[in-house]
Amino acid sequence: MVRVGYYASPDTQRKLASFTMRLVQLAMMITAISLAACVYRPDIRQGNFLKPDMIAQIKPGMTEAQVRLIMGPPMITDPFHPDRWDYVYYDRPSSLDENTNISRQHVVIVFKDGKVTSIEQPMPPKNARG
Repeated sequence: MVRVGYYASPDTQRKLASFTMRLVQLAMMITAISLAACVYRPDIRQGNFLKPDMIAQIKPGMTEAQVRLIMGPPMITDPFHPDRWDYVYYDRPSSLDENTNISRQHVVIVFKDGKVTSIEQPMPPKNARG
């Protein structure tokens, strides 16, 4: 039994190689474009996590050490107002939706002679975006 082989001409081989290379390039471009759409955006959480029960525990007359034990170290200590401690918490979910709510909390604790005199919770602006 004699086998007869088929050998493509050099011109056909070049065309086949060119076609194969274009298919590979197309597949690589489709892969690159589809992977570019896969963007990971982590949740952004910064500052002191402020629970309402933690804030409720702070009472006028408490010492700085007691406040630090309950709330932790302040996020901001102003060198020009050392008796004012600012606790700030910011949470931006990873959602790409423009209507996603950004959570902001801010608590200001003011001391006089090492004791709490006031606790303030300024409201963030309604239309502010992070």
